[in-house]
Amino acid sequence: MAGVRVLEDRVNRIPVTASRVERAALPTIASDPDEEARSRMRSLVIEGIKFETTDDSARIEGRRLDVDPRELRRLRRARYAVDGTLDLHGLRLEAAREAVEAFVCKRQRDGDRVVAIVHGKGNHSPGGHAVLRGEIAAWLSNGRVARHVAAFSTAPDAEGGAGAVLVLLAR
Repeated sequence: MAGVRVLEDRVNRIPVTASRVERAALPTIASDPDEEARSRMRSLVIEGIKFETTDDSARIEGRRLDVDPRELRRLRRARYAVDGTLDLHGLRLEAAREAVEAFVCKRQRDGDRVVAIVHGKGNHSPGGHAVLRGEIAAWLSNGRVARHVAAFSTAPDAEGGAGAVLVLLAR
């Protein structure tokens, strides 16, 4: 307390009401319609995740280039036990994408190894073809969850066949 002196001029003192700070409302930022695309590009560049995918209109499959091809073969033959299943029947495209992202992230965080995503065969879709099948491949290999995915493949007939995809989650 040495060197402290009493202020003589009380006019320059900070008023008692100065401790009540009011915050101005933050300006709302318009949502960027290209944010998802930018996010995908950023993850590809920064994380270096690259997938090798195939789609012959009957089956889809893909694996990260750093994953052993034998893992994809094991997945294709259903050599792994399925830890969880997500059913997308009746969901529209955007709702299905959000459900897949949330499901894959949660299951990978929980330590699961293989999950199944049931998208349907498209029998009741307009045009009679599976809309979600091709989109799921894109979401798993290029989307926000690509870093959580090691490989994916259309399920064998015993596990759902052309209406489901098995996903091998990254460790």
